Amino acid sequence: MPRVESKQFCLFETGPDILELRRASDDMKSVTHAHSTMIAYRSDWKAFAAWCASAGRASLPCDSDTLDLYITDRLERGSKVASTEKYLAAIGHFHDAAGLKMPDRAAVRETMAGCRRRRKEKPKRRSAFTSAEVRKICQKIDRSKSITCVRDKALILMGCATGLRRSNLTALNYADLRFVPRRGVAVSVASSKSDQLGKGKIIGVRLGKKEVTCPVRALRSWLSFRGTTPGPLFNPVVNETPQVKRRMHPETVNGRVKVAAASIGLDPDLYGGHSPRATCVTGSHLAGTGVLGIMERTGHTTVEMVRVYLRNADPFAGPDPVRGMF
Repeated sequence: MPRVESKQFCLFETGPDILELRRASDDMKSVTHAHSTMIAYRSDWKAFAAWCASAGRASLPCDSDTLDLYITDRLERGSKVASTEKYLAAIGHFHDAAGLKMPDRAAVRETMAGCRRRRKEKPKRRSAFTSAEVRKICQKIDRSKSITCVRDKALILMGCATGLRRSNLTALNYADLRFVPRRGVAVSVASSKSDQLGKGKIIGVRLGKKEVTCPVRALRSWLSFRGTTPGPLFNPVVNETPQVKRRMHPETVNGRVKVAAASIGLDPDLYGGHSPRATCVTGSHLAGTGVLGIMERTGHTTVEMVRVYLRNADPFAGPDPVRGMF
């Protein structure tokens, strides 16, 4: 319910504008979640409210039985157990926003636990590229001469080198780059999923040992076509012309990585927008980089999440942890 301000009395002619401060406070509270999160919350809430209406049940507030039955219905319709967590988060958010208490979730937790035991679902993780596969992709792109492929090469190599998520790669602007002679390029990242407050960080991308897979050279090649116009770094390409005022959509990255994987005979269903990030983590681990070093680059906040990103298809790759014991 909107607050009704009483008439403001001030001892002096100038004083704080309470109504304006209230508006500013409400505006600040409206950005407690990332924009993408709020879009997802609204979509999930709309689906829940529609389900409740069709079942003749109240959605706001809902009771624990309604919550349990809704989650059960989603699971029965094929939703993964992990996805139900975000449905619950959305429902909880709109209860909080209305000043209402979320109902007890004991029954929901039991339902989800039983479903996990029955299904034994394995998360669908995008595979990482090996060094040899990255080299083959780059060689294939170099032979194509397509400007779209030149952009894709820079995009994929920068993803592998920085470990950035596809949303962060596409959020980069030309102004975020600072080329350092004989060293590489410093990339300024304003914010990320693990940095919601936008403290930012700078990632140093060094010159590659091999010209064909050097991320810095690939980036310069893309800029030779894109130019140095301020704005989004990675743009859509229409009729072999970079649309420098438009920003590449994160979902497009997913498709372009699949195309790159398929170009060298890999199954595109196993690869996607997260593959470059997984390649960075896996490659760094195999090169002997410690967990803290990987976390510093990728922005992961827990060791467990770093472990999740290790996508090594070869069980014999890397150092032998029990070497010398047998």
